[in-house]
Parts: sequence; C-alpha cells; structure tokens
Amino acid sequence: MQLGKSDFWVRVRLTGIRQKKFVKEARMSIMRLTGSRATRTALLILLLLVEHRASPYSCGNTQSGHCYGVNDWTQNTEYFGAYADIVQVDMGCPSGCGGFVDDEIWLIDDSSPDCKSNDFGMCWVEAGTTVEEGGHRVFFWADGRAGRGNTFNVHYLGDADPVGTVDHYMIIKDGRKNPNPYLIFIYNDSQSTLYNGTSTVAGSGGCGSTPHQMVGKRIEIGQELAGSPPTNKNASAGTCNFTRNIWAIQPLDSSYTFWYNAQTAAGAVTSDNPPTASWTMNPGSAGAPEGGQFTTSCCQ
Repeated sequence: MQLGKSDFWVRVRLTGIRQKKFVKEARMSIMRLTGSRATRTALLILLLLVEHRASPYSCGNTQSGHCYGVNDWTQNTEYFGAYADIVQVDMGCPSGCGGFVDDEIWLIDDSSPDCKSNDFGMCWVEAGTTVEEGGHRVFFWADGRAGRGNTFNVHYLGDADPVGTVDHYMIIKDGRKNPNPYLIFIYNDSQSTLYNGTSTVAGSGGCGSTPHQMVGKRIEIGQELAGSPPTNKNASAGTCNFTRNIWAIQPLDSSYTFWYNAQTAAGAVTSDNPPTASWTMNPGSAGAPEGGQFTTSCCQ
C-alpha cells in the first residue's frame, strides 16, 4: 500500500484510556455505620479526597530513569520508516514536576555495534508532542546517533495543535541520498501545521572512520514520562489514541511514495502505571482502525 503524492507527499514537498462501584458501596456503608449527619459528611469528604488523590510516581529526571506506556514491534528485517496518527490531548507539567510527559513514535536500532557504543546503547529517531516543566505543549523531534558519548539531539518545532486535532507523525529513510538520512514530518489535514526535519543518524563524537548508520529494527509508539515530583506537582496527560500504525517497506525514492504495511498484531506492551497504556482495539481485529488503536494516559 502507499501514501502517494495525491494524499501526502505533494503536501510535504511544499516545506521541506470498578472504582465507581467501590465508591458507591463505601458511601452506603458510611450511611449505615455512622450516626450523625456531620460525621457522615466529614467521612464522605475524606472519601472523595482519597478517590481523587493522584498517585506519586518516580520516573527519574530529565536525563534518565524514565517511565513508559508503550508498544514495541521488532523484526529481523529492516523497518524503513514509521507512521502514526496521534490525537492531541490536554497535557501539563507544572513547575516542580521535574521532567516532562509526551506522546510519540520511535524508530530504533539497538543492535548495530556503532549504535550500542553510545551512552544510550542504541540509535533512534523520534517525533511527537511534549510538555516540559512549566511549559506548554509543543511539537518536537529528536535523535540519538551512532558513535561515542552523548549523541542526543532534540529539536522543538512550535506550539501543538488544539486538543482533539489528529496529527500525523512520520519518519522515513531517504533512499535518494547516501548515506541515507531520515526525514521527519509532522502535519495535520489542513496543512496549517506542517513541520519537517532531517536526521543523519550517522555518527558524532570521536575520531577515525565515520560510524555506520542506524538500521531500524524496532518501532515504538506511546508515552514517555520523566520526573519524580511531589504528588501535587504531577505531570498529566489525557487519554490519547494512536491509530493508523503503519511502517515503510522500502526507503523513499524518486517517486516520493511512502510504500507501507499496516501493523496486523499487537506487539509487546509496557505499562509502568504511570504511564498507563493498552490496546483498546487490537491491530487486525474486526472494526479496528488500520493498525489498531493504542491508548495512553497519565498521571492523575
């Protein structure tokens, strides 16, 4: 299958988810077991406070120890690109949250020697929507390159679209150049949002021969959470759906066509709670969107 010029590439070329039963039963028990109206009222208030209190979490800091609500697909042959439709949701990370929360996609190489030699033990390209401490939602892309040391690079693109908007996130290997860079696109249907970037994912740090470029063997979709704040400073993110989960079967060529297969099976789900993540509609199931529907949320 393809995303062809008529529905995608011409445009990008222009720019380079039982507590209620428990609460109800607990309220009835309070009415039976307590005498005065004032006592009942006080206990009900306490119950409501317990019901709505956010749980603490420990997800490291901005640099390491992060928590994830993600799905992974892996294969022995190469993924030449990754794509997902992601709905924009309310996100927050108040002053004191100590990190960030995001919804995104990753294309990853954690097997090539030159990628395993950097500080992270892998190379990757990622694209998504994030909010950092004290900030607001923005689009971004980033990569971790082959080589030695800290090879992480992040690029902030601009304010995210309004809540409810479905944005399209794409990473594709460019076969028209050697060595092959990876192209990143973030856009909406109207093209009022249309961002692009280029990742060389080929070496930095150190002397000698240039490290070999990454080969995508994993695709990941979902949410990343960083920080270990006091409870009243938790980050938050609404219920976010990932649909049209597809992957490129060849690099981009002169036809400017994204040839792809849809994901047809659920991969390996990690849900650190928070973030919470699950398949709400499995890939390939009756009535499911193309590539299924994967859902994340955090942290209230």
